[in-house]
Amino acid sequence: MTDLHSPAARLTDRYGSRAAAALDPASLPWNDTVDLLVRHRSVREWLPRDIDDATLRVVLAAAQSAPTSSNKQIVSVIAVRDAEAKNRLAAVGKQMSSQVADAPVTLVWLIDFSLGRFAAAREDAAAQDSAVQDAAGTGDSASSGHGATSRPPTDLGALSYLDEPMMAAADIGIAAQNAAVAAESLGLGTVFLGSLRNDIDTVRDILDIPETVVPFLGLVLGYPDPAENAGVKPRLLMDVVLHRDRYTHRTDEEYAAALDAYNTELASYYSRYGSHPTWTSQLLHRLSAGATEKSKRRLLRQIMERAGFALH
Repeated sequence: MTDLHSPAARLTDRYGSRAAAALDPASLPWNDTVDLLVRHRSVREWLPRDIDDATLRVVLAAAQSAPTSSNKQIVSVIAVRDAEAKNRLAAVGKQMSSQVADAPVTLVWLIDFSLGRFAAAREDAAAQDSAVQDAAGTGDSASSGHGATSRPPTDLGALSYLDEPMMAAADIGIAAQNAAVAAESLGLGTVFLGSLRNDIDTVRDILDIPETVVPFLGLVLGYPDPAENAGVKPRLLMDVVLHRDRYTHRTDEEYAAALDAYNTELASYYSRYGSHPTWTSQLLHRLSAGATEKSKRRLLRQIMERAGFALH
């Protein structure tokens, strides 16, 4: 009987039997954390069981423990339990998000510079108050050295550059992945929702999110229904995506071989659901203009600009 917890079994699920054998699983370092990560799958069917607040707080503590660029902490999250709100969020994702309504919790991750904006406004107010007092001769001037006051700048000029929202999006990905790993280690299942970006303004309306805050990613949490007909989805072979020291420039023949091999591997996985397009066909459809233009994702630039990001 196959040991479903062995590296060989896990890697066979992830890459296929020939690729797993080439990795020589018997010689690989392995532990429970690696096993948890390699066996990950998205869950879309749930048991009728709630998630208690203590469990949710542990998941979010793990998320907040993720690295954050320059310790800016420009990410916040809404834990959505309300049934009506979940139904409306599911409608934003259309047919790809029906699992939202049945899950106990959906986390909505936000690009959120509210604390920085508040800190700047408070500092400006303090500076103005100090200037009034100085003019009246009733206050102490801000400490200074070599002609420069010690007050921090309040222009928030970094928000004019594309780097800031990109950094926040990266921080969301890191934090949300921490949350997913923690959740799965506690017996929960997860599925990410990029579909919230189908209509960001509607998500804002559902969750009363201000215009300067951008809902960017969802993470659905629940206890998996073991009867769900789903497994570990194979990935491209590691050597297709791994470059060593410098970028590998592959020939057309090498690209073709990689695509054909993966199309075959994924077709085997999808056979449990009936006929399915090849991965290459799916990829090209999802990279087409129509894929973006059929939703309001095409408006993301305007949404970010309205939120105060100039995107230079």
